[in-house]
Amino acid sequence: MEALCPYLWLFQKSNGSTRSHGEDGDDEEALTTAMQKRTRAIHDISDKLVNAKLLMAFSDRKAYGDAVSHFYYIFDAIERQLALNKHENGLKEIAAFLSIMSRAERMKRDLRYFLGADWKSDIKSMPVSVREYVAYIEEVSRERPICLLPYVYHNWMAILAGGQIIRRLATHGMSLPHGKGVSMFAFDGETRASLKRRFKDSVCSIKLDAETRKQVLDESTKVFVQNNSVIRMARMRISTLAQAKAICKCGTMLAGVVAGTIILIAGVAHIVIS
Repeated sequence: MEALCPYLWLFQKSNGSTRSHGEDGDDEEALTTAMQKRTRAIHDISDKLVNAKLLMAFSDRKAYGDAVSHFYYIFDAIERQLALNKHENGLKEIAAFLSIMSRAERMKRDLRYFLGADWKSDIKSMPVSVREYVAYIEEVSRERPICLLPYVYHNWMAILAGGQIIRRLATHGMSLPHGKGVSMFAFDGETRASLKRRFKDSVCSIKLDAETRKQVLDESTKVFVQNNSVIRMARMRISTLAQAKAICKCGTMLAGVVAGTIILIAGVAHIVIS
């Protein structure tokens, strides 16, 4: 964890180890804990993708907005597909949180602030890793909707548990007016601690047979495979940009800003597994 920015270790404190009752009445490991354990190995891969550029993430509003736009499409796809499957067994428990936990519309608000009032979504402009991620979410929704569960859980928990610190860093680093550009990290009407507890309890209450539980745990790892692909593509694009603008110090700095922001947001999703 030393490779990460010093504050990121705090997110691990949100991890809990609880147990729930299976259908046969015997105690079994809570689903949230099982997902955490299943994805532990890939965290090491994620850690290696985070570098010193992380600290440069909050110095350029345009670059920050461009980075957030990558994750707008991912959150939008996950939340749209959850809404479409809100009556499915195993998903209705977490779909009940859509009204308070959904981030896509809030991200839109932030993107208009950073990129202009005329900003509008156009996924064709996104890197292939983002387009493939969104297409995969839609495929999961069609073919095995219960496997949306880990995408919803890991990504919402990342924002819920780590968002307050990121919000503070972004506000100070970019000298943002109070509340501007950080809507994606705001939750209304309930404390984060209470919301996080209720959400985790709802996930743990989901009853899955052994085969379905295995599918969900396997898919949990794929969440991070997908996020890593976005990070790697960002790093490749940054490398190319840095080479093209090597003569311009400002251009190299901008490359670092974009890379750092993308890595930060995706990195938090890797770290905050509760």
